[in-house]
Amino acid sequence: MAKSAPQAQGSVADLAIHTLGWKAFQDLCAQVCAETWGITVSVYREAQDGGQDAVFLTRKSGATTETTVQCKFSSKAEIRLRACDIDSELGTVRELVVSGRATIYYLITSQGVDAPVAAAIRDKLMEAGVVEPHVLGREWLTQQIRGSARLRALVPRVYGLGDLSTILDERCAQQTQALLGHLRPSLRVYVPTAAHRSAVRILSEQRIVLLLGAPATGKSMLAAILATTALDGEGHECLKCDGPLELAAHWNPYEKNRLYWIDDAFGPNQLRPDFVDGWISAMPKVKAAMELGNRFILTSRSHIWFGAKPKLGTRNLPALADNKAVVDLGTLSPEEREQIIYNHIKAGNQTIQWKKQIKRHLPELANNSRLLPEIARRLGNSSFTRALKAIPADLIKFVAEPAEFLVQTILELDDAHQAAMTLVFLRQGKLPAHELTGDATKLVAEKYDVTPRAIAEALPQLEQSFLSVRQEAGQQIWGFVHPTFTDAISSMLSRRPDLVELYVQGAKLETLLTDTVCEDATSIQDAVVIPASASGHLVRRLLEAPNILDLNRLLFGFLTVRASDRVIHAVLDADSTVLLREARSHWKIWDDQRIRFMARVHKLHRLPDEVRAEAEIELTRAAIENMDVSFLDVKDVLGLFQPASLLSLGIRLVGIVNDVISDRIAAIAEDADPDQDVPDQFDQVKTFIDQLRESFVDDESIQSTLHSLGQEIEEAVTEVSKKKSPDEEHGSWPDVSPAKIAATPRGRSTFSDVDE
Repeated sequence: MAKSAPQAQGSVADLAIHTLGWKAFQDLCAQVCAETWGITVSVYREAQDGGQDAVFLTRKSGATTETTVQCKFSSKAEIRLRACDIDSELGTVRELVVSGRATIYYLITSQGVDAPVAAAIRDKLMEAGVVEPHVLGREWLTQQIRGSARLRALVPRVYGLGDLSTILDERCAQQTQALLGHLRPSLRVYVPTAAHRSAVRILSEQRIVLLLGAPATGKSMLAAILATTALDGEGHECLKCDGPLELAAHWNPYEKNRLYWIDDAFGPNQLRPDFVDGWISAMPKVKAAMELGNRFILTSRSHIWFGAKPKLGTRNLPALADNKAVVDLGTLSPEEREQIIYNHIKAGNQTIQWKKQIKRHLPELANNSRLLPEIARRLGNSSFTRALKAIPADLIKFVAEPAEFLVQTILELDDAHQAAMTLVFLRQGKLPAHELTGDATKLVAEKYDVTPRAIAEALPQLEQSFLSVRQEAGQQIWGFVHPTFTDAISSMLSRRPDLVELYVQGAKLETLLTDTVCEDATSIQDAVVIPASASGHLVRRLLEAPNILDLNRLLFGFLTVRASDRVIHAVLDADSTVLLREARSHWKIWDDQRIRFMARVHKLHRLPDEVRAEAEIELTRAAIENMDVSFLDVKDVLGLFQPASLLSLGIRLVGIVNDVISDRIAAIAEDADPDQDVPDQFDQVKTFIDQLRESFVDDESIQSTLHSLGQEIEEAVTEVSKKKSPDEEHGSWPDVSPAKIAATPRGRSTFSDVDE
């Protein structure tokens, strides 16, 4: 990113507060009051005179005098407050004075305020009986915002209201610009929700937060805001990574005061087995990094996390395992949805006439729990609403069935634009601009009957509506504005066999192995479905896979879970040596993809007995030497044993329980490091005991022995933990828990000025 020349900043720099809308301005004033004066803010009334005013009642801590705060908003940037603007409110002020509610009175406005005007208004307020009048304009609001990182954390929309250098120093401004990238314009319409406030609190308390939700719920946006807040602190740095593999390649867990943002932590569209393995290896370092004061922000689609969680097992962080550090973004209140749809419609490119047409239907849309931030964004953009004819029926359907509308919108684009989006899809949403003349481009161009040049020209025409462009590692990268576009393109391709063939031929092999599923296999959410007619192309791509440990693991995983029986038979018929490939092992053998593949092939009666016997030996060795009996409740894997061998294994395991485990616990306790994660050091033996409890559930004698061994582990953990060194202080991360703000009663419609 090009470095801009430093610029001197005055004491006041303009923020585009006039773009907020009356309701968002009211919320901003409430939070500024709570932060600046340490007070609880509750709404007194909403003006019914058609203006854009709101009145709050506040009570300062420890005082009995109530204070009235009036908010006066204008969407016109150029006008300044006039002395006569207060005249219509003086009657209300007198009533408040008589009732003892306006001894202290604050007028806060989005307009600029000149000193003589402020003095004249104060005089009028004092004539009305106010003892202590205050008049505060956008200059004062800007100073409060510039002076409080905590306030910016709670009202992050201010990061999108103007040049970042107006509220951040040069270092932070440059890092934040690079970090937010194409997401920064979205800050102008961002609404802090209950989930946002929970995430701010959890990150401060737990040092890690997992932002969970379906597509379109705003996970990446919230992660970007949390990361921006970190940069806004004292000397903090942020590293953004795509998955744990990139994290492992670029981070130093022994640095202090870093924030690590890992988007799509367990896979972008599907659960990635290699990502799970990456986290299993990284978790001890993550714990060490957190102890040094570092923070972690993870995002994931809900179904991907629920698939990853059992595979992580005891290697998972306790705060994630028990959901203390998990924030579900899927639930929005009706008030939050109102403000979200208001912001997007107000700031979007729809015509005034269109806004007037749908204005009265917006409250009904906001009551629909399916209204998500990305859906609201599309409603505000005319590129996505051309198919809306019958109002309000199509509006309701647009919110209830957003995927169908998005696919239809893409299908209505011309061939060059569809080809451009397909090309971005083939590169998993990361298309380097310098690769527009490669084989993939030519293949796409041929399928859509357009030229590569037409595709290159179509890309910038789709920017902001469908595509975004960003700089990564010094090169220009094209991607989708939102991850849901990947799902839409996937659905579009699935409906056309010729395009599925294009996908199978043109996608990266890793993408095929992690993002697709065969038509006759078990259904997998959000996966591209490959019809039987494209099986031949698929088998040819699978057979092209080089014999590499990491890629073999993905290949075995695909053949185990995502391939149809037909595809497995075809692969074995073409090259049976695939059974002899080696792959990187999982930390627990029950989920070792090579072993699971052997079990499936054995079930299909295609596994040679010598290969089965080797798998049986491998499983036995894992149980006896590594105390890994995780496969005992996996029926297909147990099928790899001969009955006599399985009986022999059971007898040997009972012998280990009676004669070995107690000594193993004592040895671990003697060698344990009290300054590291103590329970984790006993994890192997504890997991062994827990799994045997489930396998020998009907044997009271073994259950009694296992229970006693479990108590020995607990006592050993307690004794080792007593030797832990005193904790050191690492870094300074401010408490950014939001001040309490009372709920706003119903009154003036949020959408009253959406068409102005």
